[in-house]
Amino acid sequence: MKSEQLLLKAKSLLTVKYPYFGMLASRLKDEPSDSVSGYASNGKRFIYNVEFLERRSVEEVMFILTNAVMHHVLSHQQRKLNRRGRLWQLATDYAINNLLSKSGLSIPVGANYNKEYELMYAEEIYDALKNDLNLGEGDAFGESGDTPPESSVMEQEDSQSFSNIDGITDILEVEDESQWQYAASIAQEVAQRKGAMPLGLERLGKKVKPADVDWRFELYNAVNRHMRNNYAFMPPNKKHIHRGIALPSLTSDTLSLCVAVDTSGSIDDQLLGAFMEEFKTIMQNFPSVKIELIIADAKVHAHHTFISGDKMDFPLKGGGGTDYRPTFDYVEANLPMTTMLLYFTDGEGSYPRIPPNYEVLWALSRKAKVPFGRALVIFN
Repeated sequence: MKSEQLLLKAKSLLTVKYPYFGMLASRLKDEPSDSVSGYASNGKRFIYNVEFLERRSVEEVMFILTNAVMHHVLSHQQRKLNRRGRLWQLATDYAINNLLSKSGLSIPVGANYNKEYELMYAEEIYDALKNDLNLGEGDAFGESGDTPPESSVMEQEDSQSFSNIDGITDILEVEDESQWQYAASIAQEVAQRKGAMPLGLERLGKKVKPADVDWRFELYNAVNRHMRNNYAFMPPNKKHIHRGIALPSLTSDTLSLCVAVDTSGSIDDQLLGAFMEEFKTIMQNFPSVKIELIIADAKVHAHHTFISGDKMDFPLKGGGGTDYRPTFDYVEANLPMTTMLLYFTDGEGSYPRIPPNYEVLWALSRKAKVPFGRALVIFN
């Protein structure tokens, strides 16, 4: 079977039998290349050697694709901390493959799989591997694995075809990582509605200590949650109807986010610029999502509506005192369907006496006490 047909069949079978994995695997753009002898994935592309792939069965390709996307989804780099790179990648591979086996996928001979690790987190597997190898803190095993090769490829012999962890880039850009988190949340919604969630997925998502999670991780998790709660499953995405697959579609009416930027005198140009850069990043990370942007200090100066890809060219009026009440009044009067407001500010101003009936996330430039909503210090 030709490689293109093999990949299409593998992704189609994943989508039907394992919708969670199938939706995620479909995000990768397939790219044949003679520069690899096996396969690789950098979070955007699935790069493969044609001859290598055409020697694989459909089940083996399903495994390869699923293992690759799960490394991207689980933000393992976020949890790596000070662990050795190569050994940590190996531990996460064992954890992922145990999940795939438990969910019913066939694990090829040569893959990193050990049934003894079935109920263990990647962190626990890492410690077990470290003990088995009798490694001390100063040993050098895996240090070269901390940073994957720039080409994100691994030369593989057929006998090692399914242990390609060096070919899976685990260090993703912030926007790529948040996009994978968003895609995973949508895939989970679809899989749950079909009663087909992977078994044991919760075992891989061990909580990270708050001190080890940066503000972007928290910010995008909050936005992801908002998007999940406002995701429209009807009408279906017409792009896939001909394949007999009904996937959810994005609708600007229900998938929207309200963002307010404080332009008061206490916000200097550098901080204001940082606020706007984050706004632009959010726009890039959440395509097809409508964002209502409000510019305000002690009053609302402007209201702009953007969809990802729109040119953001507008004046930032302000410079006065800070009063949050006009912004909340404006939202209530003009944006009644708002379910979340993300407010970039320093937290110093007059607040409404009564909290609104929607979620509020305060993206603060410094620590400040807020009377309602969730405060997140994004610059420190």
